[in-house]
Amino acid sequence: MNIYQRGQSTALRMLKKYGISYQVKRDGKHWVDDETGEEHFEPETLFSAIGVKTQYKPHEIDGTLILYTDIKMILPPDIDIQKGDKVLVDGVWLRVHEPNPVKPADIVICYQSQLRA
Repeated sequence: MNIYQRGQSTALRMLKKYGISYQVKRDGKHWVDDETGEEHFEPETLFSAIGVKTQYKPHEIDGTLILYTDIKMILPPDIDIQKGDKVLVDGVWLRVHEPNPVKPADIVICYQSQLRA
């Protein structure tokens, strides 16, 4: 087991211990195959993820890239968090503005996603 796999295992263990379950919604997709002209549709998907909600530190908030209303959500590596996904936080659906994977090599340790209303 290399150092990154150990880091991923630690992240999963800590999320399971301290995290709570959040609902995540991914919008459906509609596209047309350029070669065949065939239409394709993927339905909206709803799943849950164990996460930890944190706030950005005042020195991280610059008013353009990170707003004071943004929330940082630590999410597990076993779910491919994508830009545009929505997470239900305190009764409000927040959009994943940036997924921000912590990926020092070929292994995702966790996601430090930036959520925005």
